[in-house]
Amino acid sequence: MAGTPGEMTIKFKGDKVRVDPAPQVSMITDAKTGDTVTLLHGEKKAMRISGDKMKAAAEMVKKFAGATPAEQKSKLTPLGRKETVNGMPTDVFTTDTAVGKATYYIASNYPDGAAIMKEMKTAQPSALANSGTNVPDFRDLPGVPVKIEMDTVRGHVIMTLVSVKRDPIPSSEFSVPADYTEMKMPDIFGGKNAPDNPAERVPASPRVVPMPSATP
Repeated sequence: MAGTPGEMTIKFKGDKVRVDPAPQVSMITDAKTGDTVTLLHGEKKAMRISGDKMKAAAEMVKKFAGATPAEQKSKLTPLGRKETVNGMPTDVFTTDTAVGKATYYIASNYPDGAAIMKEMKTAQPSALANSGTNVPDFRDLPGVPVKIEMDTVRGHVIMTLVSVKRDPIPSSEFSVPADYTEMKMPDIFGGKNAPDNPAERVPASPRVVPMPSATP
């Protein structure tokens, strides 16, 4: 299946992370609380969801995926080979996830790699790591992932790191613009906890942009 090329921008500042997966959508997350706000730029609307609800949703995903505690943590296995990606030497790893088999090209000598990984680890909400997809989070990576390939039911997906900038980022990038109106996030659990039985029906909710995976 042929995919559609696209570009995603991720910005880190302290405990805040902003992801722009598409020109009309941004997601801002507080790593300490897990609180997330989705900005719909075309409609100038903002939709908030608390860290507790995000955690509950992640737990529901785990139950639907049938994940057990042992399965919720995938490990990278070195393949014993090196490849150059965009001029950067990398070590190649593989792992099996709930989404599909993944191949990681990790640069241990990426410029300022230690500082970059420190920021990425600090800004990742721990409550959302390994939310049923079994994908390694930033804490498990031995270096900067410059390329990730994954085989999924939708086809072969390739994610490549294009560039990293360490320029100052204004705080306004992590706040809701003054002219945006708030949208109420529907309670997908109907005021209850996540269902113990995956077969139980969950009230429908409007389509929103999913949380990005723990990897770029």
